[in-house]
Amino acid sequence: MMNMYRHLPPLNALRAFEAASRHGNFTRAAAELFVTQGAISRQVKNLEDYFGVKLFSRGTNSLNLTDAGHRLAPSVTAALSSLDQAAQVLLTDKSVLRLQVMPTYAVRWLMPRLPDFAQVHPAIDVRVTITLHPDQLDTDSFDVAILYGDGVWPGTQSTCLSQECLAPVVAADPRPGDPRRSDPERGDPEHDHRIDLGKSVLLHTTTDRRDWPWWLKKMGMKAVQGTEGPAFETLDMAVRAAEAGHGIALGDLSLIAEDLHAGRLRLALPNPLYTGRGVYFVEPSPTPANPALETFRTWLIETAPITSRPERAFL
Repeated sequence: MMNMYRHLPPLNALRAFEAASRHGNFTRAAAELFVTQGAISRQVKNLEDYFGVKLFSRGTNSLNLTDAGHRLAPSVTAALSSLDQAAQVLLTDKSVLRLQVMPTYAVRWLMPRLPDFAQVHPAIDVRVTITLHPDQLDTDSFDVAILYGDGVWPGTQSTCLSQECLAPVVAADPRPGDPRRSDPERGDPEHDHRIDLGKSVLLHTTTDRRDWPWWLKKMGMKAVQGTEGPAFETLDMAVRAAEAGHGIALGDLSLIAEDLHAGRLRLALPNPLYTGRGVYFVEPSPTPANPALETFRTWLIETAPITSRPERAFL
C-alpha cells in the first residue's frame, strides 16, 4: 500500500521549528512548548538534517529564517493550526472562536449584541480578548479580530465594517459653563446648537492628543490650537466624558449613533469628517477552514452598523 505521507518529517521537529520561527528565539519557543532550549535546538537540527538545508541563520544575538525557512514556515503554521482546530472540535462539543477586539467597539457595539449571537448559535464559544495595539498583531493568537485602522495588516485579510466619520459631540443637555453661542435673532442659547471651540474643553480620544489638532487643521480652523484638555486612552472614555458634560469629544458617528438617537449626545458642530480609516473584520491569511468563523462573519456583517454615509442621519 502506498504511503500518502512518506515525505513528512517528525511532528515534534515541525512543532519546534514552527515555534522558533514565530518567536525568532529558541528560548521563547522552548517556554511555549514546555521543553528546554537544547531540545528545541536539537529538533530544529533534526529537521535541517531531514531536508538537507539550513532553516535558520544563527548570529551572536539573532536568529533569522533562511530562504528555505521562509518557504516552509507558513505551511507548517497553517497545518498545525488546522490540526489544533480539529482537535478542539473533537475535545469539546463547542467550536471555540478566539476574538480580539478594540475596546471601544467591544463596549459600544459588540457586548450588548453578543448574547443574541450566543442564543442563536449556542455551539460556538466566542472568547473575547481586548487589544489596544492593532499594529502589534500576533495572528496565531486569534481566529478573528475587529480592529480600527486602514485595513492593512501584514498576514491578514480584512473586510470594512464601518468607515470612520468624526464629528464634535457634546452632552445634549446644557451644563453650567457650556460655551454655547446665542442665536443673534432669538437671543436664546437653547435655540443655537453651535459651540465656540476656543472657549470649550476639548476631550481627546488618544493620549498623545493628536485627534483635535488633526481635525481642526482639516477644517481650516487655525485659531484653535487643540492640544489642551483631558486625554483618554479610548474613544469610548472620551465620549462618556462628553456625555457627562465635561467637554467636547470627536466621536465616530457609526459607533455613537445610539447615543445621538437617544438624546444623550448631540452634534456640537455640523462638520463631520471622513478620516480614511475605519473598523475592520480581520482574519489571518490564509484562513484555515473554520465553520464557526464563517458563521460569526456572516452574523457580524449582517448586524454591524455598515453605512457609507452615517452623517446623513444626524445632519
